[in-house]
Amino acid sequence: MADAPGWQGLLDDGEQILWQGRPSSRIDWLDGDWRSALMGLVMVAFALFWMFQAAKSGTGMWVFGMLFLVIGLRTALSENVLPAYIRSRSWYTLTNRRAIVATDMPVRGRRLASFPITAATPVVLEPGDPGSIFFGPLALSERKGEGFLLIPEADKVMRIIRKIQSGEETKDAP
Repeated sequence: MADAPGWQGLLDDGEQILWQGRPSSRIDWLDGDWRSALMGLVMVAFALFWMFQAAKSGTGMWVFGMLFLVIGLRTALSENVLPAYIRSRSWYTLTNRRAIVATDMPVRGRRLASFPITAATPVVLEPGDPGSIFFGPLALSERKGEGFLLIPEADKVMRIIRKIQSGEETKDAP
């Protein structure tokens, strides 16, 4: 991220990058909301049926099915595909002072979320391969909040964060 065009000048004086990475962009079919996906697929099937039958009648009413088609597709894909797409457009950076989550989305553009890492910052590790690290007050809630999602070396990054929080030297970061 620091070397990518348009992201220069984001670090404060004395701030050093300790780790950078990208999340896994795989689609997580097991962790999504299957009820929403199923409801969306039913809506898509109904919309396609409506549009086909209305087109056969020649009345032009098939256009109304487009609304249900779009809503159904969004409902079906938003819990599994959309998060994977957002992760594919995300970059993570850990410095000796903060965690940075950068995204570059079409239409929305570039966004930067920054989370100070202090001894008082709530940080939660969700182990796994890949694992996730969540920051801030929402990290302690069920909602989880923001963080480094689905990174392959989450345990190593968590150790670096703990060193930052304890005030230890962090020059030996991977």
